[in-house]
Amino acid sequence: MKYTILVVDDDRFVHMFIETAIETELHDYRIISAFNGKEACEIAYSHEIDLIIMDWEMPVMNGIEALEQLKGDPNTNDIPVIIITSSGNLQTAFDAGAIDFLRKPIDQVELLVRVKSTLSMFKLIKNIVKQTEILEQQSHELEQKHLTLKAEQKKSDDLLQNILPYEIAEQLKNKGEVDAKTYRKVSVLFTDFKGFTKISEKLSPQEIIKELGIFFAKFDEIIGGHFIEKIKTIGDAYMCVGGLPLRNKSNPIDTVLAGLEMQEFVDKLNVEKIAQGQEIWNLRLGIHTGKVVAGVIGKKKFAYDIWGDTVNTAARMESAGEIGKVNISGETYKHIQEYFDCEYRGKIEAKNKGEIDMYFVHGLKPEFAIPGSKNKPNNDFLGILSEY
Repeated sequence: MKYTILVVDDDRFVHMFIETAIETELHDYRIISAFNGKEACEIAYSHEIDLIIMDWEMPVMNGIEALEQLKGDPNTNDIPVIIITSSGNLQTAFDAGAIDFLRKPIDQVELLVRVKSTLSMFKLIKNIVKQTEILEQQSHELEQKHLTLKAEQKKSDDLLQNILPYEIAEQLKNKGEVDAKTYRKVSVLFTDFKGFTKISEKLSPQEIIKELGIFFAKFDEIIGGHFIEKIKTIGDAYMCVGGLPLRNKSNPIDTVLAGLEMQEFVDKLNVEKIAQGQEIWNLRLGIHTGKVVAGVIGKKKFAYDIWGDTVNTAARMESAGEIGKVNISGETYKHIQEYFDCEYRGKIEAKNKGEIDMYFVHGLKPEFAIPGSKNKPNNDFLGILSEY
């Protein structure tokens, strides 16, 4: 299947960079160019476009104006749009309908990952919607196949209503079941908010949901940039894992980077809350690396989950941590010590686990970080990661 991608930017060098990157690595892609938002809308109305990569700041009509126009038209509102920006407020872009974003200067690896993941997700949704529509039509025309078609339609609806990793959803759609798999090296990350019960007593249910929604939406965004899979939330707890369903060797590094970003986000938000006289939220976060079993459970509503001692130990890393810190086990430390500034805490008692070596991660070592940042990798470190 050949995808058509519309690239919209008033800078011809950006066009050349994106077109070269995509056509070199992704051969089944066709590129169409536009140089402002008005041209982009005209092309989208007259061509079948699978994805739009569009700059925010452009003459004639900027990216946000074009995005709002496209999303307001039923013929183009389902085209996924990735916004390119150097300084724009991402919430504005998401409110306008953007599905994802790229920061300038554009990183080639990030570009390819976001293009492939966006197209994969929307391909799955389109296939499910299309299949559902076909089944609905056939169920009216062919009464003898009514029960079979209803079962297939329900399967498609279930896939549409449940959030699963793409690979797992494809297996479920094709086989009707998902085989449980053992992953020998993943990194499980847990968070929760210390004192949540006291905070919740001061807020209405609507306010609690709104506050948790702000935190969890940002956590989703952060892990999405580090190849980490969200597993679930339980109350104020958030659980995710790196290294599955697609196996990779960099998952201890990925999860630690994500954990540092999460704590940084919470710290910044708490500064704003203090200035506004609001209650602050204190985050504890723990990570452990090891073996898990992963699979799908449920009949009516599917849930992708993981099991094993690694999960329990990761939860103990969180509960034994401190607010504002990234607490990791000795096992995770073995995989990340070369690149991160870590503080050995000693052997800490963990419930039902005995004493475990634990470390606080303070950030990337200076030689691997962008100046002034503790969690943003520099080009040297990105080069190292690309070899994992």
